[in-house]
Amino acid sequence: MGNNQVTPQNSNKKFVLGIIDPQNDFCFGGPLAVKEAEFAIAAINKLRFITYDHIETFISQDFHPSNHMSFGSTHNKPNHEKHKLNLLMEDGNKIDVEQVMWPSHCVQNTQGVEFHPDLIVIKQDKIIQKGTKTNVESYSAFGDEFGGKYEKTDLNKWLHSKYITDIILVGVATDYCVYNTALDSIRNGYKVHIIMSCTRGVAQDTTEKAIYDLISKDANFYKSVDEFYLKHKNYIINAKL
Repeated sequence: MGNNQVTPQNSNKKFVLGIIDPQNDFCFGGPLAVKEAEFAIAAINKLRFITYDHIETFISQDFHPSNHMSFGSTHNKPNHEKHKLNLLMEDGNKIDVEQVMWPSHCVQNTQGVEFHPDLIVIKQDKIIQKGTKTNVESYSAFGDEFGGKYEKTDLNKWLHSKYITDIILVGVATDYCVYNTALDSIRNGYKVHIIMSCTRGVAQDTTEKAIYDLISKDANFYKSVDEFYLKHKNYIINAKL
């Protein structure tokens, strides 16, 4: 990581936990349920328990308006198909995008937007809302698909303020929001760690493609919380919030 992100006196590893979109609409019974997403919650909670006194946590939250550009219902298009859209942006420019049409999900002020009730959430957690603008997709917790041109969250600023070097990513979906958050993490100079027992993907082919791409970019993968903890416990137990 460059000198602009970590000061000399904070040059050791410093982890943060990022829980990506652990929301009702992505779990069993939701309109965009990821298979077995709710089963990842127990593993995430185990990781939270182990690292509670040592690692801070941010939680991303899809927070869409009811007419979001990614919804098939917004364009009267079938769900789960890709369509080309011409969108008028806030700056007055029109842009062409190819967008997967998703079922309406994680709409602001609905039960579906809330975090899964089994997830441990504490008041100190940093909540990052994304996808809040009608005409731009934001899979990543850092912001939109255009490097944060139209929607940029304050995640990177917050990570800098904490002198973070390494991000542990868990949640859903491995092949979309976890993947894109990992890509932006790497672009911003952070080391990425993904625990597979704590995440689930939408489809096997896209999940495998995402994993292979992240491995090629030096992301670290672990099968379980125990595997991750055994490798990094010395950094974790010596860290203080």
